[in-house]
Amino acid sequence: MRWCLNKNLRLRRKLSACAYGGFQLKFFIVLSYGIIFFRCSLCSAIENKTFDATVDFLKKDVSLSLNLQGGQVAKVQAKIEADTYDISLSLRHMRFGKSDLSTDFYSSGVITKAENGRIVAVKGKAWTQASLLNFKPLKEFFAAYELTPEMLIINSLSWADFVLQGTVKRNPDNAVVRSGRFSDADLDLFLAVSGMDLKDMAGLLGVSPEVVALEGKAYGQVKVFGPHNAVRIEAKLTALDGKVSVIKFKNAKIDAEGFWPVLRFTDAQINDIGGVVYELRGKFNLRELSELNSAEHEVTVYCANNAVRFQDWVIRREHTIKGEDVVEAEYDLEKNQSLKMRIKDQEEIVGWEKTVKF
Repeated sequence: MRWCLNKNLRLRRKLSACAYGGFQLKFFIVLSYGIIFFRCSLCSAIENKTFDATVDFLKKDVSLSLNLQGGQVAKVQAKIEADTYDISLSLRHMRFGKSDLSTDFYSSGVITKAENGRIVAVKGKAWTQASLLNFKPLKEFFAAYELTPEMLIINSLSWADFVLQGTVKRNPDNAVVRSGRFSDADLDLFLAVSGMDLKDMAGLLGVSPEVVALEGKAYGQVKVFGPHNAVRIEAKLTALDGKVSVIKFKNAKIDAEGFWPVLRFTDAQINDIGGVVYELRGKFNLRELSELNSAEHEVTVYCANNAVRFQDWVIRREHTIKGEDVVEAEYDLEKNQSLKMRIKDQEEIVGWEKTVKF
């Protein structure tokens, strides 16, 4: 594609179109007194994307707007004045996985320059307002950071109920460094989770609440470190008094590790309120979390304590003091009451039990 701009400062317009492989790209450009306005549309039988932009070289002001398929909209405004900068980003109904995110993002800070005018550091803050995840309010994002030619330093980044700290360093052994990009970086990040709602955590990972019902709070930590082509992830998370699909649990523990994007369970258990212990084994792909039935996941669930849940019944196999095998089926009723059936040596006993919980 060739962009055509008339260099005269008088108002000029040019409308062009070109086609590539069934797609048609239309763009409209205006150059007026040092300001460029351009509009670009990508059209096909499947989707329609529109891109609008304004670049003011005199005021060092940039405004971009991108309309995507399905009502997704991203708008960016940026301005540099003296040694300060301001950036705003508006996202509406941006989809990742099966989640929908809308938020207003802001960033501002100070630019430090050397005597020759070369930028040596950028230091600032970033935050969000009016955040919605899957059309429900989400706690806001806040970050304090510093950017140098060698690394990005995240002094503090909090969103919902997690806090992230660490560095993203350029790899000095790679020629990409000379181009001024972080495309070959070394990561050293630490994420702490403190009482985060499981629905919010799943939503940020692209899992829709319509796919699996989740309740409870998550706690723990996640370490992310290593070069970009071998990023190591080590996660240790727990959850209390929650629900996964139809399973209500007292507590759950998920320890997993591996190299992005595939993690393997090292110690994962869910203890449900009926006393059944589920053990998770196998591996899963973080990129495919929005599709829980994806072939990229190889997860097996085992019953780890001679107990199994069948609908609302909990069936256990136990041993008496005399060493006899007993099979007991328990059905929870209301108000700490339960119905039990016990089978021993071909004898069947049906009983009703009431318990008192402290």
